[in-house]
Amino acid sequence: MDQPWLTITLVMAAAMTAFGIWNLRIAQRQRLALARLGVRGIRTRGEVARSPRREGPTLHPPQVRYKAPPVDRLDAPADQTYRRTPLNHEQHPLLAGVPVVLRYDPRDPRRVVVVHQKDGRPANVSYSAGAHLAWGVSCVLLGLGMGAGAFW
Repeated sequence: MDQPWLTITLVMAAAMTAFGIWNLRIAQRQRLALARLGVRGIRTRGEVARSPRREGPTLHPPQVRYKAPPVDRLDAPADQTYRRTPLNHEQHPLLAGVPVVLRYDPRDPRRVVVVHQKDGRPANVSYSAGAHLAWGVSCVLLGLGMGAGAFW
């Protein structure tokens, strides 16, 4: 093998491109979760009020607690506390007490989706769709640039 750097560079370029595509797929899945809301929504912070639990044969989804305006007065300040199951509860491992960032429908504040968690534990980190999109695009471009630069 006369040029081991070429093989190493191409393997690294392929790995970086694959990592970027993996991040783009995550971003696409998260954007589809936001599409369940139907509108862009208003961003707010909240916390997981109740973890998922099983009572007999019934599985109850997790619930989040957040503040938003009352349903009948949408121009009022966000002082009404809601406790609802998010539309995309299966996408995040929601455990009680974990802070989350949410988006709620401005016409019906009871409809909510979880954008991402604010959990500090490394094993349970969930980034936003924008962060995954930025990482995905930059890694794909870096991988393609490394691959093209190897033959330059």
